[in-house]
Amino acid sequence: MIIATAGHVDHGKTSLIKALTGVDTDTLAEEKARGLTINLGYAYLPSIDGRIIGFIDVPGHHRFINTMISGVSGIDRALVIIAADDGPMPQTSEHLNVLNVLGITDIDLVITKIDAVTSKRVREVTKKARELIDARCESDVKVFQVSSVTDDGIAPLKSHLQSLQPKGRDQALECGFRLSIDRRFHISGAGIVVTGTASTGTVNVGDHLILQPKGLEVRVRELRANDAVAKSAAAGQRVALCLAGKVELSDIDRGDCLVERALDQLSQRLDVQLTLLSDAPTALKHLLPVKLYIGARRASAKVALIENSISSLAPGQTSMAQLILDAPISAYSGERFVLRDDSESFHLGGGVILDPNGPQYGKAKPGRLTWLSALATGSVDTALQHLLAHNVTTNWSDIVRVFNLKVGAALPSLTDTAVKFDLNQSTWITTRSAIADARQTLLNALSDAKAKGSDTRGTPREKLIKLAGRASDSALLEATLTTLIKTGVLGVTDGRVHDAKDRNKPDGNERHWSSLERQLQTAGLHIPVISELQRDARLDGTSLKLALKHGADRGFLHRINATRYALTTTLLDFAETTESLAAEQNFTVANFKDELGVGRKLAIEILEFFDSINFTQRQGNERTIANPKAIRSRLKL
Repeated sequence: MIIATAGHVDHGKTSLIKALTGVDTDTLAEEKARGLTINLGYAYLPSIDGRIIGFIDVPGHHRFINTMISGVSGIDRALVIIAADDGPMPQTSEHLNVLNVLGITDIDLVITKIDAVTSKRVREVTKKARELIDARCESDVKVFQVSSVTDDGIAPLKSHLQSLQPKGRDQALECGFRLSIDRRFHISGAGIVVTGTASTGTVNVGDHLILQPKGLEVRVRELRANDAVAKSAAAGQRVALCLAGKVELSDIDRGDCLVERALDQLSQRLDVQLTLLSDAPTALKHLLPVKLYIGARRASAKVALIENSISSLAPGQTSMAQLILDAPISAYSGERFVLRDDSESFHLGGGVILDPNGPQYGKAKPGRLTWLSALATGSVDTALQHLLAHNVTTNWSDIVRVFNLKVGAALPSLTDTAVKFDLNQSTWITTRSAIADARQTLLNALSDAKAKGSDTRGTPREKLIKLAGRASDSALLEATLTTLIKTGVLGVTDGRVHDAKDRNKPDGNERHWSSLERQLQTAGLHIPVISELQRDARLDGTSLKLALKHGADRGFLHRINATRYALTTTLLDFAETTESLAAEQNFTVANFKDELGVGRKLAIEILEFFDSINFTQRQGNERTIANPKAIRSRLKL
């Protein structure tokens, strides 16, 4: 469990942690000389069951609010500290706002310096502090009154903290490892060390990680978890990593992230759910420049309001938005952030990242907002349920990416109304209702195209998909169309989709086709040219064209070039011989001609046809097999 202090400068945050743990978190000479915390400080306390509680002491002075925000990102709990002599002060409210927008609701209120005032004053300050916190926090806040000078009240506070149980981090542990760096330094004899609070996943000694955003690969030489030497560390722990690799101390900045290699992605457009503080001094306008605080990083950004075409967000309101960053950063769904005005004079609000890879175009479309609403539910299971309830077809790899899951993460249990299918090496999840709608949409589109067009051969597959629906539904339409073809509802001839009954429907040309087919069967591998075929089949020009169309529409016949057509069975015989020749070595036209016993002109024409469909590939005077599946794909077998 990680606990951070929060409160106004000189209200006794550092002294309190020293009283609880015995550790002085002010380590800089300037901090000791001025009695002012400047940097983040760390201390640890064993709990009753042997776990380690980590404390982060943050600066209280308004000039170091940036450091304060980086310190409280990713913590489990906060100690809001208010001195009995001063009472609530400006930084008290400012720090409470930060805790609020970061979603930190587990708070304990500590009234310090009770030795310096009367008991009446302690009661007055306690009442004011409760009112201040209750206005911002809905959880039950415990109050402790202490003195770090006399140790009054320290024991009950320590006992309370040691008895706390950490929140479950099961979902965080299922994700890939990620750590936002808040300190980096060099230790003589050891090398470069970075520290931070692990937000997701686990890490082990020997693991290879990527330093983002620079993309440098490093190896974990040694590590400490909650200030103890360990072989591994996990989400929710304070972690120190000793790094090996081609990396210098100057390569690392506060706010850089270490992630496992499978999660090496950067984001420059963050789709978020944003809430403007109720006491924000101004409304937030569309494309307003802001400062973004996320993890331990500070970045410049603009806010694009994308929900309901609003042009500004009033104090206290919440909306979907897109943060457009000046430079890419590392981020993931569910990560909290804080926004301040561009001059960093005051807090605006904050919220949670929904999708770290927002689109440049179409960010306000209804389908996109449905996707973001699903992610706003906060978990994989509930997000999928939301999408299925809206009949949305979802690529599982998009869920894995957004939620920072480990590669190969298993699908959660699906309801009876849900269906999963595989397409283009991805797994998709949809509903039976969505499939039924896609089926009817495809059939209607095919019927409409047939009614409007003069070409009775059918509609090209890609064109039918485009006619049937939006791009977001293309995977479902593609899978549904494949099923319709496999089950015999629809047929495909020469890449054109048609009603399966049309392929065998009598068209009055069977007599002409039968005559043409007999001549081609009699010729065997010695395929005649069109003029010879017409003469031997005793067909006039119009009858020949109708016979060729009849055979081609039904997949019995295929065009080799302008002067030759071949039966499907004949082409398969040519292909089989080609594969036999190529199995031994590369072959020439002469090898092919001699093996089949056909003329050189016909052999060249057949091989050029095979080249054109990528079944064979010519290399000088020789050929080899390029794609064994190409011939059957072309013949629609």
